Amino acid sequence: MGISTDLTFEVNNLGSVGQGSFTHKPLTIFCGPNNSGKTWTLYSLYHFYQHLQFIKRVEKRRAKDMGLDEFNKRTSSTLERSFNTSSEQFKTARFHLTLKEEKDWHCVIDSVDDVDIFLMPAERNGLHLFFRELSTKRTALLHHASRDNIDINELLRDVVRSRYAIPIAKYIDWLNELTDKVELKSEGFRLYADCLKKSIAGGAYKVNAQTGRIAFKPYQYKKGGRKTTAMGLHTTSSTVKSLFGLWFYLEHQARTGSILMIDEPELNIHPDNQRKIARLLARLVNAGLRVIISTHSDYIVREINSLIMLNRDKSGKLRRKHRYSEDEVLRPEQVGAYLFDKHVIEPFAIAPEDGIYATTFNEVIDDMNKTNNDIYYSLQEQEDER
Repeated sequence: MGISTDLTFEVNNLGSVGQGSFTHKPLTIFCGPNNSGKTWTLYSLYHFYQHLQFIKRVEKRRAKDMGLDEFNKRTSSTLERSFNTSSEQFKTARFHLTLKEEKDWHCVIDSVDDVDIFLMPAERNGLHLFFRELSTKRTALLHHASRDNIDINELLRDVVRSRYAIPIAKYIDWLNELTDKVELKSEGFRLYADCLKKSIAGGAYKVNAQTGRIAFKPYQYKKGGRKTTAMGLHTTSSTVKSLFGLWFYLEHQARTGSILMIDEPELNIHPDNQRKIARLLARLVNAGLRVIISTHSDYIVREINSLIMLNRDKSGKLRRKHRYSEDEVLRPEQVGAYLFDKHVIEPFAIAPEDGIYATTFNEVIDDMNKTNNDIYYSLQEQEDER
């Protein structure tokens, strides 16, 4: 079913963000400098949906009667749990859903029933390497404690308690449950998993259903060339590691109406593959996923600009010329893009003519070009004067 409408959120005093708002569109993009609040806002949106589903499961009798104001207060007051940190840092933080009419609140409650929220944190490469080791050490510690007459309840509270933000802890749990999911098949998204492994990863992933071991076998590119063999994920390139979680999710879990969040989809990926990732994300949006990303990639944003501009190409001539598929084209109203800078969230203008006007990248690129030209021509003049 999925979320029934585009939802708008107000953000105040959340980490580096002093104030601002954003609308959760089918494709939502957070851009901006480092340490500007993008990840905190992404995690807070994750917390919002998780909290709403928790209220519906645990407080079924009150879910319909709970007003939006009360829910917003409870969401903001529990943010520190999602970040697993001191409540002092969130004393004045507000993360509120805003609606035009109170009756719309019931529509939101109804539409969130079967929504799956999957978040891929920026720390995923390290987690792909160490999740099994962490789980094994935890089990071994509990085993030894049971033999050494230690207070098992106290140890459990200390060992089981996560030291990470909830989205990261959930991702670790998800990785440790891969064997339970490996027999599942996603509803209509496996062709996108195939696209990812063939055109970006360059090989096939495999998860052992008994042990959970992850392997990767590079494709043999030339007929008669050197034969490739499967290798453990820990021995693969950082690109292959980075893409594993997205591949598995699309292959085994993704459903229409689900929410996919990715912190830095460009992680360890070559610019050409960043463009391919942007095109893949557009296809996922058109297939029914709601995608939200936090990115520093000018390549991804510029590629999305091209996909928005192609919406005006009614004949499809330009699309075919540049080898884009019809399901990669985006309508401007499908996309929301936001700049996080100077403690404020501001929307980027999105126009059918040129897509997202991402000033944060344009200014850096212009400055870099000017500096590069100045250095080059100044050195040429010095050479000529000798």
